[in-house]
Amino acid sequence: MIAFTPEIVADLTPVVQARMLYADTDRMGIIYHASYFRYLELARIELLRGAGLSYVQLEKLGLALPLVELGVRYIKPAQYDDLVTINAGLSKVTRVRLAVQYRLVVKPGDREELTEPVEILTAETRHCCVDRRTNRPTRLPMDAYTLLHRIWKGTDPA
Repeated sequence: MIAFTPEIVADLTPVVQARMLYADTDRMGIIYHASYFRYLELARIELLRGAGLSYVQLEKLGLALPLVELGVRYIKPAQYDDLVTINAGLSKVTRVRLAVQYRLVVKPGDREELTEPVEILTAETRHCCVDRRTNRPTRLPMDAYTLLHRIWKGTDPA
Protein backbone atom coordinates (compact mmCIF):
# COMPACT_ATOMS: atom_id res chain seq x y z
CA MET A 1 0.00 0.00 0.00
CA ILE A 2 1.25 3.48 -0.83
CA ALA A 3 2.08 5.56 2.19
CA PHE A 4 0.63 8.48 0.24
CA THR A 5 1.38 11.98 1.39
CA PRO A 6 0.02 15.09 -0.29
CA GLU A 7 3.54 16.40 -0.90
CA ILE A 8 4.48 16.07 -4.52
CA VAL A 9 8.17 15.23 -4.92
CA ALA A 10 8.39 14.91 -8.68
CA ASP A 11 9.12 17.89 -10.91
CA LEU A 12 5.65 18.14 -12.38
CA THR A 13 5.05 19.77 -15.72
CA PRO A 14 1.82 20.21 -17.66
CA VAL A 15 1.54 17.22 -20.00
CA VAL A 16 -2.05 17.35 -21.21
CA GLN A 17 -5.34 19.17 -20.85
CA ALA A 18 -8.65 17.34 -20.79
CA ARG A 19 -12.22 18.57 -20.88
CA MET A 20 -14.28 16.86 -18.20
CA LEU A 21 -17.03 14.78 -19.81
CA TYR A 22 -20.67 14.68 -18.76
CA ALA A 23 -20.44 10.88 -18.79
CA ASP A 24 -17.85 11.13 -15.98
CA THR A 25 -20.14 13.01 -13.57
CA ASP A 26 -22.02 11.47 -10.70
CA ARG A 27 -25.53 12.19 -9.55
CA MET A 28 -24.28 15.26 -7.68
CA GLY A 29 -23.05 16.82 -10.94
CA ILE A 30 -19.35 16.54 -10.13
CA ILE A 31 -16.72 14.25 -11.60
CA TYR A 32 -17.11 10.78 -10.10
CA HIS A 33 -14.03 9.86 -8.04
CA ALA A 34 -13.06 6.79 -10.10
CA SER A 35 -13.37 8.69 -13.40
CA TYR A 36 -10.15 10.54 -12.58
CA PHE A 37 -8.18 7.32 -13.05
CA ARG A 38 -8.70 7.53 -16.83
CA TYR A 39 -7.28 11.05 -16.83
CA LEU A 40 -4.25 9.89 -14.82
CA GLU A 41 -3.67 7.22 -17.46
CA LEU A 42 -3.95 9.82 -20.21
CA ALA A 43 -1.31 11.96 -18.51
CA ARG A 44 0.99 8.98 -17.90
CA ILE A 45 0.80 7.89 -21.55
CA GLU A 46 1.47 11.44 -22.76
CA LEU A 47 4.35 11.85 -20.29
CA LEU A 48 6.03 8.74 -21.68
CA ARG A 49 5.26 9.72 -25.27
CA GLY A 50 6.69 13.22 -24.68
CA ALA A 51 9.86 11.59 -23.37
CA GLY A 52 10.23 9.58 -26.57
CA LEU A 53 8.89 6.27 -25.26
CA SER A 54 5.39 5.48 -26.44
CA TYR A 55 3.37 2.74 -24.81
CA VAL A 56 2.94 1.18 -28.25
CA GLN A 57 6.73 0.79 -28.44
CA LEU A 58 6.75 -1.01 -25.08
CA GLU A 59 3.99 -3.35 -26.23
CA LYS A 60 5.91 -4.15 -29.44
CA LEU A 61 8.78 -5.22 -27.19
CA GLY A 62 6.37 -7.56 -25.38
CA LEU A 63 6.26 -5.37 -22.26
CA ALA A 64 3.55 -3.71 -20.21
CA LEU A 65 3.49 -1.38 -17.20
CA PRO A 66 0.43 -2.44 -15.18
CA LEU A 67 -0.70 -0.39 -12.23
CA VAL A 68 0.26 -2.05 -8.94
CA GLU A 69 -0.47 0.76 -6.46
CA LEU A 70 -2.47 3.98 -6.43
CA GLY A 71 -2.70 6.81 -3.95
CA VAL A 72 -5.03 9.78 -4.39
CA ARG A 73 -5.73 12.90 -2.38
CA TYR A 74 -8.98 14.56 -3.49
CA ILE A 75 -8.93 18.28 -2.79
CA LYS A 76 -11.82 19.91 -4.67
CA PRO A 77 -14.20 18.41 -7.21
CA ALA A 78 -13.93 19.03 -10.92
CA GLN A 79 -17.17 19.77 -12.72
CA TYR A 80 -18.61 18.87 -16.07
CA ASP A 81 -16.97 20.89 -18.89
CA ASP A 82 -13.98 21.99 -16.77
CA LEU A 83 -10.76 22.12 -18.76
CA VAL A 84 -8.31 20.42 -16.41
CA THR A 85 -4.55 20.76 -16.77
CA ILE A 86 -2.86 17.53 -15.77
CA ASN A 87 0.70 17.93 -14.52
CA ALA A 88 2.80 14.81 -14.17
CA GLY A 89 6.33 13.68 -13.45
CA LEU A 90 8.31 10.59 -12.59
CA SER A 91 9.00 10.18 -8.89
CA LYS A 92 10.88 6.86 -9.09
CA VAL A 93 12.53 4.79 -11.80
CA THR A 94 14.25 1.42 -11.48
CA ARG A 95 14.85 -1.29 -14.07
CA VAL A 96 11.58 -2.96 -13.02
CA ARG A 97 9.42 -0.26 -11.42
CA LEU A 98 8.40 3.32 -11.95
CA ALA A 99 6.20 5.78 -10.12
CA VAL A 100 4.38 8.78 -11.51
CA GLN A 101 2.95 11.71 -9.58
CA TYR A 102 0.13 13.95 -10.76
CA ARG A 103 -1.53 17.25 -9.99
CA LEU A 104 -4.83 18.19 -11.62
CA VAL A 105 -5.71 21.88 -11.77
CA VAL A 106 -8.53 24.01 -13.20
CA LYS A 107 -7.09 27.39 -14.22
CA PRO A 108 -8.85 30.76 -13.94
CA GLY A 109 -10.80 31.69 -17.02
CA ASP A 110 -12.13 28.22 -17.57
CA ARG A 111 -14.90 28.60 -15.00
CA GLU A 112 -16.32 32.10 -14.96
CA GLU A 113 -16.20 32.43 -11.20
CA LEU A 114 -12.54 31.41 -10.79
CA THR A 115 -9.96 34.07 -10.02
CA GLU A 116 -7.16 31.68 -9.11
CA PRO A 117 -6.22 28.09 -9.96
CA VAL A 118 -8.18 25.33 -8.21
CA GLU A 119 -6.24 22.19 -7.32
CA ILE A 120 -8.48 19.18 -7.93
CA LEU A 121 -6.30 16.32 -6.73
CA THR A 122 -2.81 14.96 -6.32
CA ALA A 123 -1.99 11.33 -6.94
CA GLU A 124 0.76 8.80 -7.39
CA THR A 125 0.65 5.59 -9.38
CA ARG A 126 3.22 2.83 -9.20
CA HIS A 127 3.87 0.40 -12.03
CA CYS A 128 5.84 -2.79 -12.58
CA CYS A 129 7.37 -3.75 -15.91
CA VAL A 130 6.08 -7.16 -16.95
CA ASP A 131 6.55 -9.55 -19.83
CA ARG A 132 3.18 -9.60 -21.61
CA ARG A 133 3.46 -13.31 -22.44
CA THR A 134 4.07 -14.49 -18.89
CA ASN A 135 2.76 -11.54 -16.82
CA ARG A 136 5.94 -11.89 -14.77
CA PRO A 137 8.08 -8.92 -13.71
CA THR A 138 10.97 -8.19 -16.04
CA ARG A 139 13.54 -5.48 -16.59
CA LEU A 140 13.03 -2.53 -18.86
CA PRO A 141 15.40 -2.52 -21.82
CA MET A 142 18.48 -0.49 -20.91
CA ASP A 143 17.75 2.26 -23.47
CA ALA A 144 14.21 2.72 -22.10
CA TYR A 145 15.50 2.71 -18.53
CA THR A 146 18.20 5.26 -19.39
CA LEU A 147 15.66 7.52 -21.07
CA LEU A 148 13.25 7.38 -18.11
CA HIS A 149 16.05 7.82 -15.59
CA ARG A 150 17.25 10.91 -17.47
CA ILE A 151 13.76 12.42 -17.29
CA TRP A 152 13.49 11.57 -13.60
CA LYS A 153 16.91 12.68 -12.40
CA GLY A 154 18.25 14.67 -15.32
CA THR A 155 21.22 12.31 -15.60
CA ASP A 156 22.07 8.89 -16.96
CA PRO A 157 22.16 6.07 -14.39
CA ALA A 158 25.58 5.27 -13.02
